[in-house]
Amino acid sequence: MNKKEIRREVIAKRDLLKNKSELDKIIEERLRNNKIYKNSKNIFIYLGFGSEINTIKYVEDFLDEGKKIIIPYTDMKNKVMHGIEINTLDGLKKNKFGILEPTDTSKIFNKDDIDLVIMPGVAFDRSGNRVGYGGGYYDKFLCEMSSDIPTIALAYNIQILEELPSEKHDIKVDMVITEKETIKCLKSK
Repeated sequence: MNKKEIRREVIAKRDLLKNKSELDKIIEERLRNNKIYKNSKNIFIYLGFGSEINTIKYVEDFLDEGKKIIIPYTDMKNKVMHGIEINTLDGLKKNKFGILEPTDTSKIFNKDDIDLVIMPGVAFDRSGNRVGYGGGYYDKFLCEMSSDIPTIALAYNIQILEELPSEKHDIKVDMVITEKETIKCLKSK
């Protein structure tokens, strides 16, 4: 299957998932018990949309724990993504893709100060390959960061495939956390 077919098939399966809120809680608990998360202070995390894992509750909990939260802001004109620090979920609005973003984009966070990147995706394999939505925003964002900054993807188990196609510009993830397991990816940086 090519990436387009993978996207269509996996999103269709994800859309049909039952008990998503239960699964989201399990995934959050697995993430919060993870040593990398526990040792991180400045966390870049996506805000889920559609049938993705709903990370809004995660962000609220992380803020309550005193973590510094950085969320993606997509500069559509320049086709790049920035990290914007937030202290609250108030004042967010949906972009053209339906993803919540900050309206105040003046607090661009220095990528070098991020301790952990928590990212979405459509599908993953055990080698850390990732199929996203096709815009390349995360690949561009991550290639400008130190490869020492850990990347954790959140996914439902149905999003884990045997093997995914990858291209030279694709950036692999270090770890994938699902409701059933934590996958330490067999990747080379």
